[in-house]
Amino acid sequence: MLSEGAEAPAVELPGYVDGERERVDLGAYLGEGIVVLAFYPADFNPACSMQSSDLDGLDLFTMQRDVSVFAVSPDSTYSHEAFAERYGLRVPLLSDADGAAASAYGVDRETETGEPLPRRAVFVVDHRGTVQYAWATDDLAESVDVDPVKRAVGDIGGDETALERYRAGVERYAEGRTAFTEAMADYEDREWMPARSGFERAEPAFADAADHLDTAVRFAESEVFETVADRAEEKADTLQHAADWLAQSADALGGGRGKQGTEYREDAERVMDAASGLPEPPEHDAFTLTDAGIDVDDSVTVDSEGDRREPSDGASGATASREGARAADSGVDSDLALDEAAFDDAADGDAPETTEGDTVEGDLEMDLDAVENEGGRYDGGEGTETPTEAAAASGAGGAGGGNEARAAGGESTPGGDADGSQDGNAGEDAMAEDVEELDLADPTEGEEEEEDDDERADWDIPGQ
Repeated sequence: MLSEGAEAPAVELPGYVDGERERVDLGAYLGEGIVVLAFYPADFNPACSMQSSDLDGLDLFTMQRDVSVFAVSPDSTYSHEAFAERYGLRVPLLSDADGAAASAYGVDRETETGEPLPRRAVFVVDHRGTVQYAWATDDLAESVDVDPVKRAVGDIGGDETALERYRAGVERYAEGRTAFTEAMADYEDREWMPARSGFERAEPAFADAADHLDTAVRFAESEVFETVADRAEEKADTLQHAADWLAQSADALGGGRGKQGTEYREDAERVMDAASGLPEPPEHDAFTLTDAGIDVDDSVTVDSEGDRREPSDGASGATASREGARAADSGVDSDLALDEAAFDDAADGDAPETTEGDTVEGDLEMDLDAVENEGGRYDGGEGTETPTEAAAASGAGGAGGGNEARAAGGESTPGGDADGSQDGNAGEDAMAEDVEELDLADPTEGEEEEEDDDERADWDIPGQ
């Protein structure tokens, strides 16, 4: 059997994954994160009962973001499908029909009857592709003890892994930030479809960033680095929600659903206000891995929970100064800083002032008053009419205008109203003459009697 400290072999097998049959390459997972690989003799084996399977304990690991779990047996993917549905398993079930995977991990064997069934075994492989835990048994009825597996997974980590995950998270965050900034410019220009597309590109990038940064927090052993990664994860997660709501806002505004678009935009404003109180994630080269842990560059300032700066109103110069200082402290370019004053002023009803030539600030500002006006065109806002209301008002004026004029004038001549309402009445009379009277007679009336007469005519009556 493969021992602890050995390099885990990469194998490719067909499998039943999330209700679909597909090929799974373990090489794509080994060296990227923690892998739990379980071998079991067969679906519906002696360790299963009517209520539970022998994989139930391992199935819980599928809920961990940074752990990939696979179970391998000689059964076909069709048997795996029945097995998974019977016990509600979410763990991917791989088919090792020829025993190549079992042989690679040293757990292949034959039973007394010559059946090539693998030993029940569990391997925990770290992010470097090294086996950190290995266990096996020949007893088909023995179940896996998940407690040692949990401890092995929990012991894997360290600052090196945390720093690797942080680097991947910051890269995805930068991609999301670029797409988000471009989408904001389109949103301000009321280019709704390009804005929606940009926010939809930003949302998964921020989501991936948050996942990587969350893993960095879990693996980190250096307290200062853990705090920085935690702030970065919170910011990425917050901007993910903002991108999602702004995409829906742009879609609604582009479809003429102004009220719905404004509501989504207001939801996005709230989380963007929260994001503006968080520093930008420092670049990964601001940290250095040493034997003692992770050294943090002097440019990175770690604030405590109570030191988070809440968004506040103020002069644009003071805001720019604060943004520049915070960007310098966090080790990132001020190009990526949120234009905090623009959002605060917009929330207070004051349109932000765009400084000509300041391309970064201009890209991030959102003319929310203009968006309000755009949305109000269809929302029945103060001083506006919806297209339906305008049509109704026009129809009412055409039908009742003559009568109202007579009431105001007080007199009318035999030839008609002073304001020409007779022409309106004449038009109505002409319209009435053009409408033909409906024939409400039953078109089938008389057919039944005629059919009866025709049928009786064919009768052969004696004596006639």
